[in-house]
Amino acid sequence: MQHLGDPLDSFGTRAKQYYIHMLGTPRATSILHAYHIPAVLEIVEELLGPHPIINNASIFATNPGVTYNLGWHRDVIQIPPDEIRDELFSPAWPHNSVQINLPLYEEQSLWVVPGSHRRPNTPAEDAAFAGSKHYAPVDAAMPGGIPVKIPAGHALLYNNNLIHRGYNAGMETPRRTLHMGYHSAARKPTWHFYLLPLAPISDPAYQARLQPRIRGMVEEYIALRQRYPRMEDTWQPGWPGPAA
Repeated sequence: MQHLGDPLDSFGTRAKQYYIHMLGTPRATSILHAYHIPAVLEIVEELLGPHPIINNASIFATNPGVTYNLGWHRDVIQIPPDEIRDELFSPAWPHNSVQINLPLYEEQSLWVVPGSHRRPNTPAEDAAFAGSKHYAPVDAAMPGGIPVKIPAGHALLYNNNLIHRGYNAGMETPRRTLHMGYHSAARKPTWHFYLLPLAPISDPAYQARLQPRIRGMVEEYIALRQRYPRMEDTWQPGWPGPAA
């Protein structure tokens, strides 16, 4: 699955969309400052609350000419289908997550259903998902879905409840899009907080390579994971609320 990530050394060996974790990859430490931009963190804090903690620092990478087609979905692959409830997508469920796409070349692959991050599926959207709680069929037409082209150096902020997909019939330019994820430490995490693999970032030798600001964010991430070790708690009734 895409969310598990691709090894950095594998890039270019296949004509595909690559999703590469930058945190935990020693060769990527020199660019991690791009995931600690004060202006970005200020916006995250306005949206989520105080003390933003990084939980994803990745890159989408694809070469020109590649066809990319990922089915419409919400980022709920961690939740068993029979435990996905409409409540999770309603305003009654405060959602502690923001994701950011910041392209280095114009972003040409992202499609979204505006406003879907704050409501359950409509009947027409349920029909497009064809009974799945995770992914619609790759050829499904999603009502209200639109392409979003993001100029290089601009950013799109959204949360993982948004109905979205990746689609491009043939890349005209390279795709090199920084993908960031943050939570507020003032509130309990969501399931998406657990995306980041713990083993590589917990290694003292790896942490010693990090710049102090990034190392501090990694340490805070690990501390919150230790406080809330069970991802499966995060979609249970009554979960959202202030951090302990």
